[in-house]
Amino acid sequence: MEATATPATRADQVDVCILGAGMAGLTLARQLLRRDPSLSIILLEHRQFPMPQAAHKVGESTVEIAAHYLAEQLDLKAHLRAEHLPKFGLRLFLRGDDPIAKDLAHYDELGVSEVLPIPTFQIDRGRLENHLATEVVGQGAEVRHGATVRKVDIDPGRHQVHVRCADQQSTIQARYLVDASGRRGWLRNQCQLARKARHANHAVWFRTDANFELDAWSDNAEWQGRCCGTARRLSTNHFTGPGYWLWLIPLASDCTSVGLVFDPAMVPTSEVNQHDKLLRWLSREHPLVAAQLVGHPPMDFHVLKDYAVGCKQVFSDQSWMLSGDAGVFADPFYSPGADFIAFANGYITELITGNGEAERWQQFQRYYLSFFSNTLSLYRGQYGGFGDRNLMVMKTLWDYTYYWGPLSQLFFSGRYLDTDFMEAQQPALLEAATLNSGMQSKFRTLATRQQRVGGQGRFFNHHKIPLFHRMKQALLCGASEEAGTQLCDAVETLRFLSADLQTLLQQLDEGADMPPLEEIGQWSVFA
Repeated sequence: MEATATPATRADQVDVCILGAGMAGLTLARQLLRRDPSLSIILLEHRQFPMPQAAHKVGESTVEIAAHYLAEQLDLKAHLRAEHLPKFGLRLFLRGDDPIAKDLAHYDELGVSEVLPIPTFQIDRGRLENHLATEVVGQGAEVRHGATVRKVDIDPGRHQVHVRCADQQSTIQARYLVDASGRRGWLRNQCQLARKARHANHAVWFRTDANFELDAWSDNAEWQGRCCGTARRLSTNHFTGPGYWLWLIPLASDCTSVGLVFDPAMVPTSEVNQHDKLLRWLSREHPLVAAQLVGHPPMDFHVLKDYAVGCKQVFSDQSWMLSGDAGVFADPFYSPGADFIAFANGYITELITGNGEAERWQQFQRYYLSFFSNTLSLYRGQYGGFGDRNLMVMKTLWDYTYYWGPLSQLFFSGRYLDTDFMEAQQPALLEAATLNSGMQSKFRTLATRQQRVGGQGRFFNHHKIPLFHRMKQALLCGASEEAGTQLCDAVETLRFLSADLQTLLQQLDEGADMPPLEEIGQWSVFA
């Protein structure tokens, strides 16, 4: 893309002004213009286009909701398939007490042997945002890059944004104002909307021009044959331990994203907040991984403390809204960030183009913040258990079932936008949230042990679980009118599985070994 910013040929009065032209802002502009091509939209971005490949942003890994949003709702399937990498699911590697230096097959492994239904992607954020910027300009939006927002005046229907671009000052007046400025959080800060998330974890990350072939990290023939023709490097690979997880994510630009997410109460920030320190720490925890990184200098290095952020309000009857990290962010484990962009943008599109139904903002906000609260419960107080294979096996089983159940069904069916449906389903949704809260409480209790369990070379294969296939096929085939029935089925499944996991927890406490996934209670029965 040669350029996306064009000089304004009209007075700077628009229908929608979006602060930020990153993933949240650009996808929103595309969604709005697909709904109503007559909208005048301007996006203000402080960076210059085109963005570099392997951009410094995190959020490269997509899961089912975000992948469906990008590929199907925004019609980006061809771009994703041509310019990005297919994802081979989430994959965890867990060691025992002794560090593993030479053979990846010695780790316990959680993942899939074959791709489950519904394609997901490893996204090169630079490539995606360059493509989106070109697309939305072609749809009629203006992307003004190199722009610095100096001041925002909230005035319903006549918001004013004072901006400096190329040494020129200008004022943009907009009927609707959307903050998609990421961590800058213009409106969150200006309107004092931030709320503590009570999840004070940190992250460090960098890119390297290496392309790591994890399948070559062992010459064990049985281990190499576990995956049916798909390279492990295409997974979102996690190396875990008490208080942390390290990611390795491949990018289509032949680079690798590397990051450490950690609880500073268990991993001192001072030991990992520089690249050389991180490698020294990693050489003690996962020397096999550290050895692969030697000789591959970082292209960048970033530190983000207290990444989780809550928000008192994300939508308003004063015609302003928040999307992406400018609103809320929980945790990068399971890659939910782009999912929340998809939900927020769906609500915002309805509020802007919803034919006089703007009063729904309070209901939309209640649903959205409830989704956020339930998602945050998956992480808060649980990092101590990330080195415990038994706990992580149970946790991923539950968390996947919960995610592919109520939350994904609401999004894939589109019924999360139907306030009548959502109100009618409140008892079922409340029961699902209560069941989830109870299981997460048990996981938190186990996490306090901060155990290391693993390093036995076992494989826990999510592809062998019939329930997971059934749930994903239901998402692909389910019609909107069937959403209520599917939601009730999902809650019933969670009810049974909660009982199964509690039985399994008791058996493990009594000294039993973790069985193969396909032998655990209802995960084998629900076929």
